[in-house]
Amino acid sequence: MSSYNRSITLSQGIALYVAAILGSGILFLSASTATVAGPASILAWLIMILFSFPLAYTFAVLSRSYPDAGGAATFVRLAFGQHLGNLVGWFYFLTAAVGQMIVALTGANYIGVAFQLSAAEVAMIACGILVSAGVSNHFGLQVSGRVSLVLSTILLTMLCAAVVVTFPYMNWDQFQPLAPHGWLPVGTAIVMIFWSFFGWEAISNLAERFKHPQKDLIRSALLSATIIGIVFLLLSIVTVGSGTYGSIQTNTSPIGVMIHRGLGFQAQVITAILALIICMGTTNAFVASLAQLGYALSRDGAFPAWLFYLNARTQTPTRVVWLVILFAGLGVILTTMMHVHFTQLLFIPNSLGMMVYILSMAAALKLCEKYSKPWLSGLFCLLMLVLFMPFLSWHILVPLLVTGMYWLYQKGLGKVSVKDRKQMLGRWKV
Repeated sequence: MSSYNRSITLSQGIALYVAAILGSGILFLSASTATVAGPASILAWLIMILFSFPLAYTFAVLSRSYPDAGGAATFVRLAFGQHLGNLVGWFYFLTAAVGQMIVALTGANYIGVAFQLSAAEVAMIACGILVSAGVSNHFGLQVSGRVSLVLSTILLTMLCAAVVVTFPYMNWDQFQPLAPHGWLPVGTAIVMIFWSFFGWEAISNLAERFKHPQKDLIRSALLSATIIGIVFLLLSIVTVGSGTYGSIQTNTSPIGVMIHRGLGFQAQVITAILALIICMGTTNAFVASLAQLGYALSRDGAFPAWLFYLNARTQTPTRVVWLVILFAGLGVILTTMMHVHFTQLLFIPNSLGMMVYILSMAAALKLCEKYSKPWLSGLFCLLMLVLFMPFLSWHILVPLLVTGMYWLYQKGLGKVSVKDRKQMLGRWKV
């Protein structure tokens, strides 16, 4: 019998899924994708929304059948062995580590647009967000599940408010021409939108906590996909219809611009402050999750044993925490110095995240009964993901580079005996 407390109901499951999917991406992606693909970006959003249903369904079935805290890495490990499971862990770790740069810069840029700050000042705020997350996690002060749900509710409310106040500014002429840059950019927009749809796998590690996992896991996944899809599609339509895209200001802070136009400057300031708080909460939660992942990977031999360390007082993997903060902080500084807009970073975590999904769907084909509904759903998702991959362009090399790094690391680790590694783990663990 499971030692977990089965307490998650259907409504709570929907709330958890919404909290996992809603993130910093939706604060800027409706404008960024419209800039890339024009009004045809709405088609990209529609494709991703429809794609999210079989994706959510497949992950829900896998989670129900193989409930484990390892989530996607567990599915891949069961299907293909230890190394591919570890590689999924590497992909996840680097996806989220680079993602922290994007999340921190999103919150900082909302403040920057509202108060007309310089790029250097925005970078300082972003670094401040990262450091605050590092300090909080160092002392074990993580964002609770309830706080995360509150922040997601605020974000959902902001998105709905932006849609409502922008509707009067809609101009149907904005939808012509439909594809001003051609149809290929629609594929690029699809890849960009992945940043707003990562998270369907995140509930996998909570499968054992559902009261009625056999029916509620799948129902909550599909119902939350419907809610999220409707909000995302409406936001995309009003972004295009109101022409809120195409400039640095609108691409950086489209929700703030919409609120400002509909309700005034004070409302934009409030929106910016709320966006900052949401991004701080997201960063804090991501760093906490990354710390646990890095600690587990070091325990299992996929990361250096030096990272297998817990703070004596807080029992927090503080070395992993500050590794993530240092990595993301340096990334913020470098991108600012090189005048790289944070939306240009999306393809790095998206390429790695898409590989996690490809391996997970391949695992579904091996773990599920052939020609069953989850098998067919997994096959459909796998084929769609393979079709999306070429739109990554040269960023498709990122997963290959990480795979090479993992292989070299394992070759080096192979020189360390099992006995020596156990001694290192015993010496570094507190």
